[in-house]
Amino acid sequence: AWLQRFSAAQSAAPLMPARVPARHIGGIGIGADLLARAGLLRGYRAIFGNPAFMLLALGVALNFNGFFLYVLSAPVFILDHLGLGSGGFVWLFGPAVAGMMIGSVLSERLAGRWSSLRTVGLGFVLMFAAVVINTAVSGLLAPAVPLSVLPIGLFSCGMAVAMPSMSLLGLELFPDRRGMASSCQSFLQIGLNAVSSAVAAPLLWSSTLGLASGMAMFAALGVSAWLAWLRLDGRR
Repeated sequence: AWLQRFSAAQSAAPLMPARVPARHIGGIGIGADLLARAGLLRGYRAIFGNPAFMLLALGVALNFNGFFLYVLSAPVFILDHLGLGSGGFVWLFGPAVAGMMIGSVLSERLAGRWSSLRTVGLGFVLMFAAVVINTAVSGLLAPAVPLSVLPIGLFSCGMAVAMPSMSLLGLELFPDRRGMASSCQSFLQIGLNAVSSAVAAPLLWSSTLGLASGMAMFAALGVSAWLAWLRLDGRR
């Protein structure tokens, strides 16, 4: 039995790799790590330094914050302005979620039939229709359901129509680094969400007209970023 084990060990010996000194392995590992980090830095620099990508990513983030402003202000909006109890949050999130679902389905149905530019245009039409209705209701009528919440659902619908096409247009700029570009889009959106949470929402939630003005401001900035991208891209 021991002779068989010895023969098997001898036959496997040529297949076993030579032992490399630890200092060489460590040097190779450190060098590979530095190269990987340098590649990441070059990738992030290329993405964040691309004006077209930044305009599209900021446009998506700004549109989202037109809706997210109401999420941040939900306790004040529901409890103080609308005078509803703790069970009244469904009046905000029900229309908002329904609008996003309808917008996502609509965006999916239009994919392949309409161009990205036409789909995004429809999204902005819906968002600005919501802005006009929301501003009129907030400025002329006392806060009440359902009139004070239905424009939010319409805005979220338009946002959901425009967002996929705008995001994909940004990712197409970096076909070899779509994952990195997607994470950069998320980073910009989360960063803007934080600014809205710390600055915009507390400044605007004192009245429903203030919130409506905030929605209009974010929508105007979002469409400005989109129009700037169209001009930069040479499209009309």
